[in-house]
Amino acid sequence: MATSRSTPRLRLTLLLLTGVVVLVAVSERTAAVGLGGQLLQLAGLVCMATAALGRIWASVFIAGYKDTQLVRHGPYAALRHPLYALSLLAVLGMGLSTRSIAITAALLVAFTAIYLLAARAEDRLLRVAHGADFDRYAAEVRAFLPRWSACEVPDAIEVRPRILWKAFLDAGSLLGLWMLLVAADSLQRAGCTPAWITLP
Repeated sequence: MATSRSTPRLRLTLLLLTGVVVLVAVSERTAAVGLGGQLLQLAGLVCMATAALGRIWASVFIAGYKDTQLVRHGPYAALRHPLYALSLLAVLGMGLSTRSIAITAALLVAFTAIYLLAARAEDRLLRVAHGADFDRYAAEVRAFLPRWSACEVPDAIEVRPRILWKAFLDAGSLLGLWMLLVAADSLQRAGCTPAWITLP
């Protein structure tokens, strides 16, 4: 695997998500059971599917241009970090899918910190690369809270499929993660894995 600036963040993400799947498999979660638990898992799927589709859409605009241009159209006209914002929506979905208030809160706190740090580092790199253009962009467009009225979608853009395909793998991995969480939960509720701890 090639190492990039995001490699440590991706490794930490993989470690945390693996831990969550294991925690779901070995914990009894009492916050929502029966129909309430199923509705939470469905809401989690909706959040994760929306995030997956949104990440593909955002990637159409930035794939292949991230290191060479200051992208200011599409979702990047509404907020500076749509991929991180959509990732937080996916994290909310993961948390809801666990049926645990404690796991959901812990995931949101951890990943908000991770993505805020990543966004600040990215802003510093963009400021160095684009100077005053980035400063104007940052003054006009908020980092995480979208202003959808500013979203401009051009009639045509050049798409780089060799880079964009990674967004489809990313989307598939989010949906695969949801299936893993639900499977781990089902195994635990069926008594196939031990309930070593109880979580709200």
